[in-house]
Amino acid sequence: MSGEVQIQRTGATIGAASGVGVDVGDRIVTGASGHAVIVLNDQSRLELGPASSITLDEFTITGGATSTRVGLVSGVLRSLVNAASGGAPANYQVHTPNAVAAVRGTRFDTAYTENVIRPGYQGCERYTDVSVYRGTVNLASLRAPNAGQDVGAGYEATVPCNQPPTTAGPLAMTGAVSLDSANAGGTGGGGVGFTGTSPGSSGAPAPACPPVVCPACTTPVIHGGGGLGAR
Repeated sequence: MSGEVQIQRTGATIGAASGVGVDVGDRIVTGASGHAVIVLNDQSRLELGPASSITLDEFTITGGATSTRVGLVSGVLRSLVNAASGGAPANYQVHTPNAVAAVRGTRFDTAYTENVIRPGYQGCERYTDVSVYRGTVNLASLRAPNAGQDVGAGYEATVPCNQPPTTAGPLAMTGAVSLDSANAGGTGGGGVGFTGTSPGSSGAPAPACPPVVCPACTTPVIHGGGGLGAR
């Protein structure tokens, strides 16, 4: 971790530090220049950008298969999801106040922005963006979770308010917020910024980012910027 990071846990606020354990039910909050990495027991990795807040709502392992649900309250979260035993995809979901991103892939960003009106969406002040770097992610409005759209590697899409997802467009071309844009200092009323003219443009896919290899870790911990050693 770096910058200001806090763990909020049942009536207490803990100043996070490298190696501190994270429990189901915790909320992890980063400040304006904060950054944190959480490694789960299945070696999945959650990376929080600045001005972000997540809740770890569920993490279970049954017969080698994992089920994980993360709530993204604000800001941006990068997920690197490990497959279950035998190569089966993990049951991993990111929930925002207006959308659900369900994994059919392994590496993607989810961002939630509110109190900002983007061009082309007059009156809408809530947006969930998904940027996919490896695999496929199903993005759906929380109002219609079974009517989602698959977003493939090299593409991004947005759920504006309670509307269906936009048509996927190439990475960094529709203005969707990602961890990279948040780390670059883009900030808006919801903690992350929108730089495009309108979400959902189309075109040729951008190249996928290379995989990130996480070392072994036996318990969920927040790691420091100097490495990812196990606790």
